[in-house]
Amino acid sequence: MYENHSKEELIKLIQQLELELENKKYGLVWDKEREPEQVVLDCQNNLPILKEVEHKHITTNDSNDHILIEGDNYHALSVLNYTHENKIDVIYIDPPYNTGQEDFIYNDKFIDKEDKYRHSKWLNFIEKRLNLAKKILAKDGVIFASIDDNEYPRLIMLFEKIFGENNVKTIVVKMSEPTGVKMSHIINNGGIAKLKEYLVIAKINGINELYLEKIPKEKWDSEYKNLLSNATKENIKIIKQIRDNEERTENDIIKCDKILSSFETISLTNYFKKNNITTKADKEKFQYDNAYRIYRTVATTGSAKTIADEKKEYISGDFFSIITARNKMYLMLSKYNDKQAQPRIKLLLADDYLTQHPGDFWADIKTTGLDNEGGVDFTNGKKPIKLIERVLTSIKKDKLTILDFFAGSGTTGEVVLKLKNKIDANFILCTTNDDKERICDNFTYPRLKQAIKSYGGNLKYFKAELLPKSTSHFQTKINLLNECTEMLCVKENIYNLEFKKDDYKIFSSNDKTKYLAVYYNTEDDSLDEFLDKLKSIKEEKNVYIFSENEDVDRSIFKGIKKCKPKAIPQKILNIYYQLNKQNIAPKVNTIFIDLEKSKNLLLAKDKDLSAQVLRNVLHQTIEAIAYKNSLNLNDFDSISRINDKLKQNNVFTKVIWEDNKTCLAIGNSASHSKYEEYTMEQVKNFYQNVKNLIDSFGLGK
Repeated sequence: MYENHSKEELIKLIQQLELELENKKYGLVWDKEREPEQVVLDCQNNLPILKEVEHKHITTNDSNDHILIEGDNYHALSVLNYTHENKIDVIYIDPPYNTGQEDFIYNDKFIDKEDKYRHSKWLNFIEKRLNLAKKILAKDGVIFASIDDNEYPRLIMLFEKIFGENNVKTIVVKMSEPTGVKMSHIINNGGIAKLKEYLVIAKINGINELYLEKIPKEKWDSEYKNLLSNATKENIKIIKQIRDNEERTENDIIKCDKILSSFETISLTNYFKKNNITTKADKEKFQYDNAYRIYRTVATTGSAKTIADEKKEYISGDFFSIITARNKMYLMLSKYNDKQAQPRIKLLLADDYLTQHPGDFWADIKTTGLDNEGGVDFTNGKKPIKLIERVLTSIKKDKLTILDFFAGSGTTGEVVLKLKNKIDANFILCTTNDDKERICDNFTYPRLKQAIKSYGGNLKYFKAELLPKSTSHFQTKINLLNECTEMLCVKENIYNLEFKKDDYKIFSSNDKTKYLAVYYNTEDDSLDEFLDKLKSIKEEKNVYIFSENEDVDRSIFKGIKKCKPKAIPQKILNIYYQLNKQNIAPKVNTIFIDLEKSKNLLLAKDKDLSAQVLRNVLHQTIEAIAYKNSLNLNDFDSISRINDKLKQNNVFTKVIWEDNKTCLAIGNSASHSKYEEYTMEQVKNFYQNVKNLIDSFGLGK
């Protein structure tokens, strides 16, 4: 690959490699893109937008709508960076595992095992999407990613790089049993069976507030045969918190006893008869699902019995609590014969003994044998419903917005629909339709359609498309203004068209409690009519109106109640600019044009204009080096801060860092017409320093 390089070019390359080796610290380092991803480059000259596919919408009730986006997930995530900035509570993804078996496409080509840059291409692909995903996560949001051995070592380090080492955790998920023909082959050949996959988790402020439901131990104990029929999970949770807290107060004890006194009990046998639960499987499922309120009693003697004998005399209800001399709280049955030496009166709740926290090894979930799940035969890695259920139910929030941008067969969507009585959630799924399998048409959409038929719900279907930029910045704004309606509907989750005119549209939510209004005219021709229409709507209104910047003249809406005016489309353009800056390598060709220009200006003895041009060259050069070293340029508000960070990361030596600071100061003076603050000799040194920097870091043409 180096045979066409000149001797001088090879020497420069060796010098750059030596510099990198000297300065690199521990961390994830990979070959940056030699062939930039086309879907990313497309965003240089185009704006990602959403287009509605009305005939694929599904409506069954007046609940909020779920969203399916067909298209490349990079473009979809770019749109979501506007519509859902810091709004996504949970992200689950099942990205390509990069096995080399035609499971990973990069720039329209399958990546096979013989590709020397297989891992680098995968990292470049995943990193961009994770950077986009991080921006739309809520402050307490969490991301889960399934992966296997092929890319786990790289993914875990990439997660640590993006989210911070202390904010990442790995769970091992059992994949299959060590049985069958495949296992016999492995045993006969002395291999090691692959029985597990991984679930990598990141949470911006540390791995906390993930409440995994307990799982059954191997066998149910038949002694647990009574049910607290009217107990709720919340009541049991309160009782256990008081029971386990040795700093409990007298008020806590009173509260606990009040809840206990309200409980009613029934035997499991009678409950099963009463509710027509007959099969062994259904009975076992009920027992484990309700283990928190199923109990047995055990004998109590000594001081505990004495305390119970005294307290039960003034207790109403079937249950109460006692506090022992060692400050332990026990739950007791009130109806017993206190003349017995060892009455069975102490309650043991089944979930304390017959279930357990799954921890970081999920042995009860298999990721194989899923042919019947979801009603689609998706052979490219369908994820088990049980896995997604555990993930989603671990988040205890009143309302969840859930995103899966590698949606595949649509398991995440089906689980959200299935769990509608457990969690209040809406999903956004993104998946491609351009591959040979046409995943969205043949798997994702049919599965969601079937799930909605089974569980109810609504679905809005969009395509991610590209809107070409105009040579006129103002015209680009006008074009985006006319094409951003679907984005605004997604942003507000409001879709029902109520009024449509040439200059405006007004939409309502399914329950008619919120409205979205969009005014398209850049003039005032129909503004009065639009405002009158807004006045007639008494409910809350989010109103989007054209503005050259991000400001809206709020006086226009004076007297209109429950109205929130917002500017479009400048904020959308700002976000797209930031994403391009983050994910598209800085163009280095202009560096050399401007460098040559500065050289000619120096020869013409124009020190001031040369300093101005060199300042721009240095700015671009430092940005290019930062991008090459995986710095997110959007994290810095000035080029001097990027220069500082490159020194902190040992990319720049102290000498290079100080030279850059000096040159930036000269460039800033030139840009502010403070020409007396530097000399011709300093500008000549400026030119040489920049040239050395370009050569040292291999930014050759």
